[in-house]
Amino acid sequence: MSVNLFAQESKKIEILNADNTYANANIHPDYWRLIGNVSFKHNDAVMTCDSAYHYTSENKMEAFGKIKINQGDSITLTGETLTYFGSENKADIKGNVVLIDKHMTLNTKQVFYNLSSNVASYPHAGTIIDNEKTINSKKGAYHSNIHKFIFKDSVVVLSKDYKILTDNMHYNSNSEVTYFFGPSYIISNSKTIYCENGWYNTKTNIAQFRENSYITTDNYLLKGDSLYYNKNKQYGKAFSNVELIDTVENMTVFGGIAEYFEAKEKVIISEKPMLELLFEEDTLFMHAKQFVSQQKEGEKKILAYHKVKFFKTDFQGKCDSLSYNFTDSIVEMYNRPVLWSDGFQITADSLQFLVNKGEISRMFLKPNPMIVAQEDSLDYNQIKGKSVTAYFTNNKMRRMDVMGNGQSIFIIKDDEKEDKKGLNYTECTDLILYFKENQLKEVTYEVEPTSTTTPYQDVEEKNRYLKGFNWRGAEQPKSKEDIFIR
Repeated sequence: MSVNLFAQESKKIEILNADNTYANANIHPDYWRLIGNVSFKHNDAVMTCDSAYHYTSENKMEAFGKIKINQGDSITLTGETLTYFGSENKADIKGNVVLIDKHMTLNTKQVFYNLSSNVASYPHAGTIIDNEKTINSKKGAYHSNIHKFIFKDSVVVLSKDYKILTDNMHYNSNSEVTYFFGPSYIISNSKTIYCENGWYNTKTNIAQFRENSYITTDNYLLKGDSLYYNKNKQYGKAFSNVELIDTVENMTVFGGIAEYFEAKEKVIISEKPMLELLFEEDTLFMHAKQFVSQQKEGEKKILAYHKVKFFKTDFQGKCDSLSYNFTDSIVEMYNRPVLWSDGFQITADSLQFLVNKGEISRMFLKPNPMIVAQEDSLDYNQIKGKSVTAYFTNNKMRRMDVMGNGQSIFIIKDDEKEDKKGLNYTECTDLILYFKENQLKEVTYEVEPTSTTTPYQDVEEKNRYLKGFNWRGAEQPKSKEDIFIR
């Protein structure tokens, strides 16, 4: 009669089976004892167990042993004990709890499951097994209608080729999209991705990261306001406030956009990019239309393309393109390169200099090298040859070797009055210049030179300059800001 009464009211728990049923008004007046192969139903959920207490007045069940809840064909819950509140459609399952749906399996100690909203929450450590991923967290919730997990506290996702660490993560087991809220790390063998907001589609391997996001490897860190990453294509893109930080070479490149090519170990930075290279006591600032950072072992280099300009307190330069090979520490400038150092303008068709531990040690100029120092608005001291090698100490020029067809023009002054006395023109196969405290102190001609000195008042305009002379002082950047002036 009790069974028939419950069947007439859908909100009441319906007992489907019990091998034995016991009622004792003296010992347990509040409940009936159901023993053996117990099954009961409430709305669309069927629950089974070994034994149970049925609180008829409270519409509640306490069940024990081999608990199993089936809700349609979507959810299965198993455990060791169950308290089910029929009036609230809520279940409290404890002991080796397993929740299974079409997409995943959850293992934990305890689950609170609302059969009306189809939300399962677990207050203790739980493990999700979803395809090839395992997700661990200290607590969380599952919205089975929309296949959405909310993980809280010490979340760890383990996959065959990456690991995720976070404290607040949402995951859709149908779409396999992961959403991050707060500090989160995606760690693989070659890199770590960090963000404080974003999503990662583990099915398509496409991700978007925001808020202090960055990609870091053993050699460098790439950051931006927003990061896009496609794992299948091994391609990433950073937007706004981009920084590429080379922790090995003490170099940082800033820009508006950066493209990351993982397989080629290459990063391209554009949109008003600027490079900062930290020397021992100073910083070099460089601007170009685009910087390319290549990080492959043995081929590590930085390339600057088009309208390159750089500024350092005692060293400035300009060219159309530039390469800095970190393997051999050689910087090479192309297409009308020019350097300014300690009052000297240095030009050649190709210009190279060797950087060692943040200091320039040597410079190579060929062909058509020329060194010019401005005497005043009218006259210039000039040296040229087939090739030039300059030597530096503490980033200061100390010696310059001019090899082949050496030519020079020097203005001769009165030592006391500083008046111009004449112009000296010299030809010599090779010559060596010595510098001290940024000043030219001595010139040594290796082979007997041919020299002509003309009194200053007799100097003709055509003889003031060596062939190929071109003073480019107006192009010299005088500050960090000047490198952005075309």
